[in-house]
Amino acid sequence: MIMGIIASLGTAVVVGWVSSIETPIYVGQVETDPQEIAAIDDDGDGIYEVSLKELRIKVLDTGGNPIGGAGVLCEGASLNNDHHRLYGVTDEDGALLFSDVSFKIVGDRIATVKISISGQGVAGDYWTELVVLPS
Repeated sequence: MIMGIIASLGTAVVVGWVSSIETPIYVGQVETDPQEIAAIDDDGDGIYEVSLKELRIKVLDTGGNPIGGAGVLCEGASLNNDHHRLYGVTDEDGALLFSDVSFKIVGDRIATVKISISGQGVAGDYWTELVVLPS
């Protein structure tokens, strides 16, 4: 009888623990607006620049559902700030908005900004690139 009670309690503890484990979320897609960026050399000095009022990013899982609370790291030499990176966390709609973002390319070359996704419950190492083109 006591063994039955102990076994029942043990089973209840294990079932409670297992049911509290969250299923990992897999990133299926990262959308950016704009999808690519054109930088302009206004004075012919070989330095291409552009400033965006807004850079929008949306993170979706493999089923097309938004991932809220995902960390978004944008990094690349073409980002024209002190650290060449931006960081933010998506809202419940999987969206993130960066304001007043500047890009600079030296020379007539294509540059990329790596966008990495991480966070609580996000599985794997997902990243994509945003292309910055001289125009």
